[in-house]
Amino acid sequence: MRVRQRATVASHNLMYGERLAALLPLYRDLRDRAGLNLLCLQEDTLTRQGWLSERVAHALGAAYEVVPKAAAGVALVYDARALACRTASLVPLPRLESLSWFERVYIRGGKTRQKHALVAEFRARSSEARFGAVCFHLDTAGSNHHRQRQIQAIADALGACGLARRFVACGDTNAFALRGQLDALRRVLAPFSAHGAHDPGTTPTHYFARQEEPLLTHRACVLAGRLGIDLPRRYDVVCTNLPALARGQVTARGSDHDLLWARLALDAEIGNSRRSSADERALEPA
Repeated sequence: MRVRQRATVASHNLMYGERLAALLPLYRDLRDRAGLNLLCLQEDTLTRQGWLSERVAHALGAAYEVVPKAAAGVALVYDARALACRTASLVPLPRLESLSWFERVYIRGGKTRQKHALVAEFRARSSEARFGAVCFHLDTAGSNHHRQRQIQAIADALGACGLARRFVACGDTNAFALRGQLDALRRVLAPFSAHGAHDPGTTPTHYFARQEEPLLTHRACVLAGRLGIDLPRRYDVVCTNLPALARGQVTARGSDHDLLWARLALDAEIGNSRRSSADERALEPA
């Protein structure tokens, strides 16, 4: 496979910027060591210093821009020297009608909210290679079947705008299961798999012990995690039908989620992208 155009795509949950100062060096380190062309962020929010995504872009350098959007929660930060954003739109995801009493305890605000995925089309500046990019954060509440319906809505949107053949979808699936969690995750992602897109990772990406949120239920999970009763799970994915030349995971102590990245071949013919010679490896901060 001859590859002329590559892009490094990463995904991370900001944990509402509770420890943003600890995360920025990780993003810069990834930029310097593996390249960073596109960063998909979840739990983006407006602070007194501006949007978290804008602060991340500023920390990465003058060449980095944020895809314009009309809603909080998800963001795409990209290197405008390498990529050009052609189009972007918000895709509404299926919404829960109500929350159970237990879900009202741990969901911020205690109410269901309309969630959106951010879908954009990018073009590599040094070639005509084009691809779709998605940033999503599925509902914490509800079942994995509900979360699969949310992924189906994204897959349908990719098909409707002609991006389903070449795309990368990054985000937090919240695909929790006490047993067989990886199987549950694959079922949630099945609508992407129908387009040949996969995330082959098996290592956990989420740790309750690293949460930094004010709700009592979150604090109880943190305490349990620090006592050694954690339930690390793989929630986060970089799911793509583009060939992955390399994949990695960075331990991020400033969030309850690790940082994932993949080096993608943008101009290669799309075949079976799940079979790659690249080994997933941990990339620890220096």
